[in-house]
Amino acid sequence: DKIRQAIKAENPDALLIGEVWEDASNKISHGGRRRFLLGEQLDSVMNYPFRDAIIRFVTGAPASEINDAVEQILCNYPKSSVDLLMNHIGTHDTERILSVLGGAPLHLDRAAQAQFELNDEQRERGKTLLRMAALIQYTLPGIPSLYYGDEAGLEGLRDPFNRMGYPWGREDKSLVEFYKKLGKLRKISAFDGGTYSHVDCGQDCFAFIRTKGDSQVLVAVNRGQGEAVVNVPSEFKGAKSVFGKKLKDGKLTVEPMSFAVLNK
Repeated sequence: DKIRQAIKAENPDALLIGEVWEDASNKISHGGRRRFLLGEQLDSVMNYPFRDAIIRFVTGAPASEINDAVEQILCNYPKSSVDLLMNHIGTHDTERILSVLGGAPLHLDRAAQAQFELNDEQRERGKTLLRMAALIQYTLPGIPSLYYGDEAGLEGLRDPFNRMGYPWGREDKSLVEFYKKLGKLRKISAFDGGTYSHVDCGQDCFAFIRTKGDSQVLVAVNRGQGEAVVNVPSEFKGAKSVFGKKLKDGKLTVEPMSFAVLNK
C-alpha cells in the first residue's frame, strides 16, 4: 500500500504492475486473500495465466481450455486491469519460449543446461509454434510485453541461461520480420481496449473477435494437422486479410499449424 501511495503521489497516472503468477483476483498467500486488484494496491499484473494457457494450447491442449482461461481472467479482473495486463510468453524468470516450444528438456542439471541447444528440427518446430503463440499474445486483451531476444530467436533454459546477450548480427531475420508485423497489427483500434468474444472452430483451432466501435478483428490459430474452417460473422464481409487466406463465401480456411487474421 505504501509503495502505491508513494508512486501515485509522484505521478497519479504512473502505472504499477505487480509480479503475480496466479489469478491476482483470488490469490491466497501468507495466510490471507490478497487485495491486489481492489483499487488500493496494483493497477494490473504480469499475465502468467495467459502465458500458461497459450503454451498449453499450441502444444496440444484443446481450444476450449485456452478460451476458459481467458474468460476466467476477463470475468475476475476489473476492465481497467484487463486493458493494462502485461501479456508475455517469456520473462527473465522462465526458460526461453523458443526452447520451451522446441521441446527442450526442462529438468537438466546446470552443466547440461549450459551446453544445450535445440537441433535443427526442434528449432524449426519451435519457430512454428512461437509464431502461433506470439500472435495470440499480441491479440488478446492486454498489452503485449516482449522479452528481449525472443524476437531474434534466442534459446536458453533456466536462469542465467535465459539472460544471454542480444545476438547482434546473428538475429533470426524471419522472426524479426514477423514480430515487426505483429507490432503494426497492434495499431488497429480494436486492440485498444476492445471486447473479446470466442468463435468456435473446433478443438484444434482457437478463434476470437476483438471489437471496439466500428473496428473489428477476427483472429484464428490452427495448431492442428488439418485445415480448420471458421464460419465468419456476416459483418466481416469484405474484410481485409492481414495474415492467412482471404475470406471466401463467409468461411475462412486456416492452414495446418498456421493462423489467419481478418480486419474489418
